[in-house]
Amino acid sequence: MKKILVIATMLAISASCSDDYLESDLENIVTDETISELAEESPEALLSTASSFDTGTINNMRTFNVAGSGGNHNDYGQKSIDLMMDIMSNDMIDSNNGWWYDDLYKYIGRTQESGTETNTIWDYYYEIIKGANQTITLIGGLDESVLTQDLTYVLSRSKVVRGLAYLQLIQIYQKGNPAMSDAGVPIIDPTADLVNGPGFGRLTVQDVYDQIESDLKEGYDGLEGFSRPDKTVINQNIAAGYLARFYLLSKDYTKAIQFAEIAKSAGSLAADQLLDGFQYISNPEWLWGADINGDTSSIYASFFAQMQSYSPVQKSAIGVTPGYTGQLGHHRTVDVRLYNAVASTDVRSNWFGPDNGFIDQPKEGQIYNYKFYDDTFFEADYVYMRVAEMYLIIAEAKASSGDDAGAAQELFDLVSTRDNAYTRSTNSGSSLMEEIKLHRRIELWGEGFGLLDMKRWNVGLVRDFEGTTHPNSPSSFFNIPAGDARFTFQIPETEINLNDAITPADQNQ
Repeated sequence: MKKILVIATMLAISASCSDDYLESDLENIVTDETISELAEESPEALLSTASSFDTGTINNMRTFNVAGSGGNHNDYGQKSIDLMMDIMSNDMIDSNNGWWYDDLYKYIGRTQESGTETNTIWDYYYEIIKGANQTITLIGGLDESVLTQDLTYVLSRSKVVRGLAYLQLIQIYQKGNPAMSDAGVPIIDPTADLVNGPGFGRLTVQDVYDQIESDLKEGYDGLEGFSRPDKTVINQNIAAGYLARFYLLSKDYTKAIQFAEIAKSAGSLAADQLLDGFQYISNPEWLWGADINGDTSSIYASFFAQMQSYSPVQKSAIGVTPGYTGQLGHHRTVDVRLYNAVASTDVRSNWFGPDNGFIDQPKEGQIYNYKFYDDTFFEADYVYMRVAEMYLIIAEAKASSGDDAGAAQELFDLVSTRDNAYTRSTNSGSSLMEEIKLHRRIELWGEGFGLLDMKRWNVGLVRDFEGTTHPNSPSSFFNIPAGDARFTFQIPETEINLNDAITPADQNQ
């Protein structure tokens, strides 16, 4: 097997290495044997290189233009995809029908044409997979005798990242409850020549599920004993959290509970910090996220520029809430049905509300988002996983398994920290499940689960109802029945044109 390495990168990281391994060429072909020799003679250099690749891939999850959209301000990593998934759900409204994310709200961003959001999603996740594969290719073939513990940790983190990327892709590019024989997404061989080699076709859903489970489980096992420096780094708890998400999707409820419990142990519920704007990675409820600062901020191409409707600090200091929402009035507001379902005694009722007098270009009847706000100039941190989600996974998995008592208790353990007046549910069966779903929708609003949960639960889109606050525009004011093909994204047209293993016949509807 051959490996193509960017030697300039290795030179910068490991300048002390022997000339036997590093040449002045921009690119050099090295074999597995060469990498093994480097591991034996200069393990520090190999670790530095592998760690650099690993860190670069993680950083790409919060970086502008990773998908190569040409500078679009909805191309800034994972949080952009999260917002895409929510703007297509029942619970979020694109109240001004314009600019970024508007095509998603209209359900045309899912279509294959060049320039639509499906291109951003597809290219982003396959860029993340490419980065993970780069690390896996570099050190994945090493003999155990030279694969140090630190290299094992790097390799394992890369497998978790690759697994989570495939987990997102299969949910977006396949229907909510597919047959295992249905078409999945391409799985990229990390040893392949991506420039001159053949393309990769759509494998089955089962194949993709197997890859996800293998990556996440191998990553989880390999991270045993690893102590991370901070919450920007993947450890065993984060791998467990993604395994819990996967097993909930694949309906292996026993394992979903098992791994959610492990992930849950890494954080704690903190109701007194629920109104902090969701901007601090130091929040004990956060399990994993990105620590944004002045050097890493993508300014207007960022989650808070697209999401926050009101920043108390910024409004007071400079007279405006920075971003597309606060400066141009392009708000992402809350569906009135969800707003009305939040108890007045629930602290989360403060996340949503009518115009407080400081909303830019408010519209009558709209319920604004006060959950997310940034006290700084676009240096608020990004959350990827929270402990509350794990409580909700456990509750749903137990309810799905027929353990109503256990599900009700898990739900109580979470919601009672949000609402002092909440009592342990006496519901059972489908009524209990609906209560769990409601609290999941409230708790995780704006965090990227809206459309994916609707597909998983086989729920339709309903915008036309009595009392609706969705804009009455022909381009977006419609209902879509559960299971409709429009909930599934199409493969980008550019992928079909350039990939000889995918034809128009392989396209989603």
